[in-house]
Amino acid sequence: MRSIFFVSLLAAAVVRAGAQPVAEAHTCALRVQITDEDGGLINKAFVLIHTDRGAKVSRQVVLDQAGKLKINLFPDLYDLFVSSAGFVPVAQILDLRSCKPLNINLMMTIDSEHMEKDQF
Repeated sequence: MRSIFFVSLLAAAVVRAGAQPVAEAHTCALRVQITDEDGGLINKAFVLIHTDRGAKVSRQVVLDQAGKLKINLFPDLYDLFVSSAGFVPVAQILDLRSCKPLNINLMMTIDSEHMEKDQF
């Protein structure tokens, strides 16, 4: 009985010694600043980051009071969609495959076509 216990203990030690540490998930920094045409901050917007590729992400992101967002994502291509009342929606492809930090200054333009119709 004792020998079975020691053999089991020895086998467990060998398995642990040969096991490789689990690699930490490598993520990439994305920072986005959203402003209007005059440089004014837009801090209330619908922001969606999406990919159907390797990472399979679809995430709504909240802006801080300065109209900024900071998020870490896995290396991949992502679609960024931003909309805010009174502005033309913006869509952009983000390439984080190289995993270099990506800083985007996104300027939204006033949606004068639809604002004029709403005034009547």
